[in-house]
Amino acid sequence: MTNKPAPIAAGTPSAPDIVLAFETTVIPHTRHVATKTAIRELHGRYRPLDSDRRFKARALLIVGASGSGKTTALEDYMADFPDMTLEDTCPSLSDDEIERLKDADIRRIVYVEAPERTTRRALVATILGAFGYRAREHWNTSEVIEKIALYAEQMGTQMIFIDEGHHMVNEAKPDATIEVTEFIKSLLNRVKVQIVIAGLPQLLDIAAPGPKTAQLRRRLQPPMVLRPYSWVTRSGRTMFSSVLGVMEKMMELPDPSGLSRHDIAKRIYVATHGEIGMVSKYLSRALSLALARQLRSIDLALLGEVHASWFTDYSSGDDDIIDFDTIIEDSDPDRRQTAMQDNPFLCSSDQLKTLWKKGCDAYAPHASFANDTRITRLRGTGPAPYQPFGRGD
Repeated sequence: MTNKPAPIAAGTPSAPDIVLAFETTVIPHTRHVATKTAIRELHGRYRPLDSDRRFKARALLIVGASGSGKTTALEDYMADFPDMTLEDTCPSLSDDEIERLKDADIRRIVYVEAPERTTRRALVATILGAFGYRAREHWNTSEVIEKIALYAEQMGTQMIFIDEGHHMVNEAKPDATIEVTEFIKSLLNRVKVQIVIAGLPQLLDIAAPGPKTAQLRRRLQPPMVLRPYSWVTRSGRTMFSSVLGVMEKMMELPDPSGLSRHDIAKRIYVATHGEIGMVSKYLSRALSLALARQLRSIDLALLGEVHASWFTDYSSGDDDIIDFDTIIEDSDPDRRQTAMQDNPFLCSSDQLKTLWKKGCDAYAPHASFANDTRITRLRGTGPAPYQPFGRGD
């Protein structure tokens, strides 16, 4: 069937709005739900300062490759705890009281990104900046922690989310890593808020067995490791295909694309290594192109174009250099064939399996933490479709 342009109906949302809705809709698949459940369990340990008895504060590590959904889980959880002003929490205040206390924000969750090559000083500046304050040069660690504790109490802060946490691991300078982890331990001990740290797999190094990490390790919850769904297990393949089916419905294109069909799903899996965030990136771009060209569906040719666009080599130029007098007789079939063999959406089935094996080898470093995945009772329930929901719902 030819992928002909689709007629545009009156009142149809604009292409950017459709793509925006696709990118900002969260699919509650098993990994995502398990991650939010782990955060919620940690959040449940928080008790106000005036409580008679309080749990000891702990930290949760959320670990996964790029595109595994770490930041999405943090943002989705934070959506249920928006920042508020005192006016929001106490609507009966007088106008004078509102004016006097208008800057008294309630921030139950404070989100920061660990700066690249994180040092203790850099992390201090980042956390204080998130509260709206700056660290003084003469403050020592104890004074800094007291300030953070004061701001957390005033703003009703219950949790601190630290994204890009792998920046805290400095393999070239282990002492710098230890210094940062000691600071995290002190925050847990004295500020009494729960801490979630999300990052790439090397983040697990701060919890590795050893005398220098023992004190922080005792304050950690079991880590939440976001592995991609496995294509070689029935449950993993079923879940991955189910997510593709939900994403296709969200696109609302005129004709079905069949993204969850085996022959297409396996190519998407190879291209994205099964990471749901990468799948969303590919399909968002494909949706944008389909809408711009008024296509009725997404096919392998379009997905192949999307894949090729992200692997363009600037240094290669537009073409091979040829002699001035060379006669062109469709002389590039070999080049085109090579490009197709490297494109998971355009290559043969045999070549696709070769690409998959190469991808498995390239992903081998991420397999080392496979057995550390947090045990959860949440399991895929087969092909039953998942219903998407908006972040604000």
